[in-house]
Amino acid sequence: MIFLPLRMWAASTRAGQVLPGLLLCSFLAAISTATAAWGGSGVVWALLIGAAIASVRVPSVLWTPGVEFAGKHVLRVGVALLGLQISTEAFHVLSPASIGALAVDVVTILLIGSLLGPVMGIERRLALVLAASVAICGASAAAAFALALTPNDEGKRNAGVTIGLVSLLSMAAMLAYAPLTQLMNLDPGAAGYLLGGTIHEVVHAVAAGYSIDQATGDIATMTKLLRVAMLAPALLLTSWTLRASSERNATIGPPWFLICFTLFAIANVLGLVPRNLNGAAASVSRFCLVGAMAAIGLSLPWRSLSAYGWRPVAMLLILSGLLFSMVAAFTCIIPL
Repeated sequence: MIFLPLRMWAASTRAGQVLPGLLLCSFLAAISTATAAWGGSGVVWALLIGAAIASVRVPSVLWTPGVEFAGKHVLRVGVALLGLQISTEAFHVLSPASIGALAVDVVTILLIGSLLGPVMGIERRLALVLAASVAICGASAAAAFALALTPNDEGKRNAGVTIGLVSLLSMAAMLAYAPLTQLMNLDPGAAGYLLGGTIHEVVHAVAAGYSIDQATGDIATMTKLLRVAMLAPALLLTSWTLRASSERNATIGPPWFLICFTLFAIANVLGLVPRNLNGAAASVSRFCLVGAMAAIGLSLPWRSLSAYGWRPVAMLLILSGLLFSMVAAFTCIIPL
């Protein structure tokens, strides 16, 4: 009876149809964010909590429109707002050679992923989602690539499982790579570049850098944000390549959230965004991404999860190892 007025209002308006599910995802995002303060990633917690609820009971018609809205549109907003994290500081801290090497690393991992996937029996679009999560920025890149390349139930499954796996892999890298840079006797610049250039998630790269010292943390943060800046051009180029090869007469248009990402990044680089607004946007972006992960967890097609298999997991490990080797070799050969 308590939900009767809500059901009546939901049935009468589009906003009413979306609001209940949005509130549910926001509530789960708040729980996940609070839980992450004790340990782990809010993205992973949201995905796990949503998936656990869905495994017991699939959300009813009351919640479905809002959950679907969060899994698509709120996710796009979160990715778009990531552009406001891009600034000119990284370009002043890092050398042109190191910046160019990051771009080469991203392109190389994406290319190898697209070629290695079919060899391992992985569909090319899933292979690109996996490669992007390693090459660029973990869960955010996986979500963005999945939205643009596989916007269906299969894409939702692939995005959900990939995001969970790459987030866990990123946490493992955070714990392992920081002490490894010490064993390699790297100076703060080289150590920060290695951590920011190889760890998947922004928060984990930042945490790993500052666990060593302030200078290493600063370099790791700037390096990681430069990789985030490559999300839009990498996805645009990948999407254009796929469409051009499969639909030669198709009209190629970039997703709106990537256009916004690019415009936000340009505005921030030009100093047009107030610093306090920048900080607020980062918090909103993170909350949107966590809420969207809760929505993906709530709507995961459980019956098809077994189709994911072990091959994508192996591919994530292979590409992560390759990326680490490439960045480590650069730091040992060329001074930053």
